[in-house]
Amino acid sequence: MNKIRTLAFISNAQMTGERGGAEIFNERMLEALKNHVPYVKHFPVPCSEETFEDILKGYLTCYDLDLREFDGVVSTKAPTFAVQHPNHVSYLIHTIRVFYDMFDEIKCDLSNYDKRKLIQHMDTELLRYPRVKKIFSIGHEVKNRLETYNGLTSEVLHLGMTKEGFYCKDYDYIFLPGRLHKWKRVDLMVKAMKYVKAPIKLKIAGTGEQMQELIGIAGDDDRIEFLGFVSDEMMKELYSNALVVIFIPIQEDYGFILHEGFTSKKPVITCTDSGEPVRFIRQGENGFIVEPEPREIAKCVDSLYENKERAKQMGQCGFETIADISWDQIAKVLLKALED
Repeated sequence: MNKIRTLAFISNAQMTGERGGAEIFNERMLEALKNHVPYVKHFPVPCSEETFEDILKGYLTCYDLDLREFDGVVSTKAPTFAVQHPNHVSYLIHTIRVFYDMFDEIKCDLSNYDKRKLIQHMDTELLRYPRVKKIFSIGHEVKNRLETYNGLTSEVLHLGMTKEGFYCKDYDYIFLPGRLHKWKRVDLMVKAMKYVKAPIKLKIAGTGEQMQELIGIAGDDDRIEFLGFVSDEMMKELYSNALVVIFIPIQEDYGFILHEGFTSKKPVITCTDSGEPVRFIRQGENGFIVEPEPREIAKCVDSLYENKERAKQMGQCGFETIADISWDQIAKVLLKALED
């Protein structure tokens, strides 16, 4: 076994400066790796997906990185796995989904079959052994996509979650945090409020391109509050007083929101087609899995409002569900793969 003394950690840096799950992943993973390796250098590679040329430039930028001084390399989200190094493992967040399962969902310049074929071929060759010693995926959605489209196997290694700063105070309102993007299906919850009988507010924290559309759907329903961007401390405060956390995206690869809800001891509502979150929910024990229909979501909200003691018990169960997942353990697994 060769001990790793110097390590390069490669991430995809958002050109827009937005902060989301990938940014949290990078911070926590980097911190955990530094606890085990004397010298870790972070390479946040600026990558844009605005045009096909931008995407190819991102691949080339990663490919051209000089990483010879390092004993090992950990890559993450596409296109970071294009790096060249003889001792390289990938902890894959995801490939560029517009060229995979979301190809038919987005009508844009990238919706071109030749471009899709090229990216899938590139990803397959770049991730193939021996260019990548081993692939770890953040969840079964990513694992299954790799197998279906690229014919590659990976080991599921669920993300860790920091418990620092999250707490539970009360059970007052419905809380939906996250980016206001159509894949997150915030509109489902906004529409569900029409059927919620309980006198309860819906607080939506986050920004995104769907903001104005969602405000239009909400209309004059004064129970729905759009909070926009909130600080980390305010986000934790909002979690702490929620009756229930709503996380209803379509085919989510993982989902920090579910874990933040569980860490705050809140039940979580997700949908049958929401992907990885479904694997963490035990129906009626720590949350609810429902069809992506506004009426079904509303029924669950009303049942929790009518029995807040049950909501409290479900939140505690959710907290226990993720208690054994830690960043430190993930770092150990990645380093072992590099050192073997």
